Amino acid sequence: MDSHAVIEALPLNGDQRAALVEIANRVFEKVIDRIEPENEALTRKLWDPGDYIENHFFQDGMLPMTLDYADYLIDAFLVHHVIDLAVQADKQAELI
Repeated sequence: MDSHAVIEALPLNGDQRAALVEIANRVFEKVIDRIEPENEALTRKLWDPGDYIENHFFQDGMLPMTLDYADYLIDAFLVHHVIDLAVQADKQAELI
């Protein structure tokens, strides 16, 4: 997909969604490497890139946006979501 493609409306089309899921997965791996969660396997089980893109990433007023800018924002802000998943994984591990 053209990195200069513009996301103009939600819901995303198939190509845009696939490109954003790919970006989110790439960034997720970087974040996991940086934060080294105590319960990595469980954190990975909780990771759902589609849910992140559809329910956590976009906020009102963000569109239109280029795919390049979306990549930049995911790279900047996904760390907070992954930390939340790691905390959730730690809490679940304590219950086991």
